[in-house]
Amino acid sequence: MADGSWLSGRRRESWLSYLGAHTLVERVVERHLHDNAGVSHAEYEILSRLRAAGGRLRMGELASVVFSPGSRLNYRVTRLAGLGLVRREQHPVDRRGLYAVLTPEGTRFLDQVQPGYAEAARRAVGALTEEEFLELGRLSEKVFRALCDDSRSEVADSGAEGSGGQPGEH
Repeated sequence: MADGSWLSGRRRESWLSYLGAHTLVERVVERHLHDNAGVSHAEYEILSRLRAAGGRLRMGELASVVFSPGSRLNYRVTRLAGLGLVRREQHPVDRRGLYAVLTPEGTRFLDQVQPGYAEAARRAVGALTEEEFLELGRLSEKVFRALCDDSRSEVADSGAEGSGGQPGEH
């Protein structure tokens, strides 16, 4: 089905519905974070991933869990550092290695922002029942794992961004 027939009929409708829903959900969450917290969703994800990892990650590890190319990640970490939410620390042995470290201010920021983030996410998918939402999660995780198994480096290196890492880790 390399001719495109796989993406016809009901599959095409499903694909377009998925793309539209993903775009609008991302816009709702992005707008909420921008308007209420002054950060982008990608920046919030960096903070969230740092917290989930115990407050620090090597920059390369962070890039892999948020699927962000180094230059964009460096820009975002610099911006978050300017806000006092993270800092960079040099690796104690490997002088080439850098850590991104969540500051106490970053932890407080997440504590303040997370309830509103959760509410924005809830509103974005509010049309789903609990059972439908859990099924969406199961299906999303299946797609996520398949892509990671098949092409993690390709996806990460392509500059594709957004929710990386494990589904549901926010």
